[in-house]
Amino acid sequence: MDEEEKSVLLAAYNEHVSLAKLERDFYRQQCVDSKHVCSENNTFEGAPACSTPIKNHYSWDYAQQVHYPHHSQEVGPIYFKTAKKCEVFGVCCEGTGKQVFYLANEGESPGKGANTVVSYMHHYLHHYGLGEEEAVFHFDNCAGQNKNNCVLWYALWRVIVGLHTRMQYSMMVTGHTKFEPDWHFGLWKSKWRLCDAETIEAVAETVSTSSRSGHNVPHMVGDSEKPVHFHDWKTFLSQFFIPMKNISKYQHFLIDAGKPGWVCCKTSENSLVESHCLLKSADLLPSMSSQSCPARIKGPGLSSARQWYLYEEIGQFFKSDLSRQATCPKPKSKKQKLSV
Repeated sequence: MDEEEKSVLLAAYNEHVSLAKLERDFYRQQCVDSKHVCSENNTFEGAPACSTPIKNHYSWDYAQQVHYPHHSQEVGPIYFKTAKKCEVFGVCCEGTGKQVFYLANEGESPGKGANTVVSYMHHYLHHYGLGEEEAVFHFDNCAGQNKNNCVLWYALWRVIVGLHTRMQYSMMVTGHTKFEPDWHFGLWKSKWRLCDAETIEAVAETVSTSSRSGHNVPHMVGDSEKPVHFHDWKTFLSQFFIPMKNISKYQHFLIDAGKPGWVCCKTSENSLVESHCLLKSADLLPSMSSQSCPARIKGPGLSSARQWYLYEEIGQFFKSDLSRQATCPKPKSKKQKLSV
């Protein structure tokens, strides 16, 4: 390359580093402020929505899925097979320092799309949220999971129906996405490598014991007391809001109850603010009535071939018969060949 090409690349690099530092400083300040606010106020998990006059910060992310049965002294042959999968989604409240690990069995969730992310967040804010009036959220730039219209519409919906007075979404810069949820995941994975787990309950136990102070909290999707229900939020919210153009170029989104349906966007923390109205009609606003709610959706479950594979190929690696029957029971359907 000639000197001009080098200077252009160097300028782009310096601009990227400066942006990453700016966004990282903003994220850290939000975490510090949230911890300070929670330490000075009487907050408790599961508080009614919009009942606490504070500003709180949350962040969420997916962890790499794990497989079980898992043994610290791994049996060699199982390495070449596909054991039962467990999806892991974490939501961290920086104010309290706690992170909830949502654990979903294979086939239990509809996938890693926007409907699943919004369903997890809706469940978390209802059962574990601090009931703050203003909330700030951080997550990565993944377009399929986070940076999309469905997640943005959900914030608009919460503010309009009165579950928050103000919400802000902020994205971590691509290539610089390490943040608080990764610390909790790392703490758990250190424990996971040294533990045995043959059931989803045992996986949850490894999460509980990975933190001495109880900062890692497991929650199984099929929990009998607080089950996670997945909903078709995208279809439901699309009747009230329109897609936002060029959503991928923005890093910050602010929604305020004073301007229902409007989103204030910024490409970086110190850039100019742009406002967009996403309401389809000012006369058609969502409400909290029981008749106005998204339809339930279910995960695909396990195919017959997959059930037989787990029973025949994975069942032999269990140390406990009870665990094998709970995790890989004998299928009731006729045996089919596993499609490649």
